[in-house]
Amino acid sequence: MKRFQFYYLFAFATLGLSITGCSDDNDENNQITITIEEPVNGSTIAMADCGNVHIHVQVVASDENHELEIVLYPEGDINDKIIDYDAHDHDQTIEFEQNIDLCSYAAGTCFHLEVAACLGHDCAERATADAEFCLQ
Repeated sequence: MKRFQFYYLFAFATLGLSITGCSDDNDENNQITITIEEPVNGSTIAMADCGNVHIHVQVVASDENHELEIVLYPEGDINDKIIDYDAHDHDQTIEFEQNIDLCSYAAGTCFHLEVAACLGHDCAERATADAEFCLQ
């Protein structure tokens, strides 16, 4: 009887994991739209506002999201990552919002915001978006 209970529990646990795990069923049809709400590409931010720069990215999938990467760095220095966000999330919509302080950078410094989202669980294809903005 104990052996039967073990197999029943194992089968139930396996079924539960398969239901809540990553799904590859609709990966080839999954479409992702990335919108960088703030800052707008090509915008300038006054030095008076450098202490509270709002980063707002929205990622919408037709089926589900998988892996999301957001990186912000000053032009010419990809190793100085101000934002280095990496998430594995299966929600249909992901909102990323963060206020950052850029006052340690000089006026005239430009920044690159790059967003990449995997279309499928294997991440063979990615949707990308980017924006550049500068301090003034």
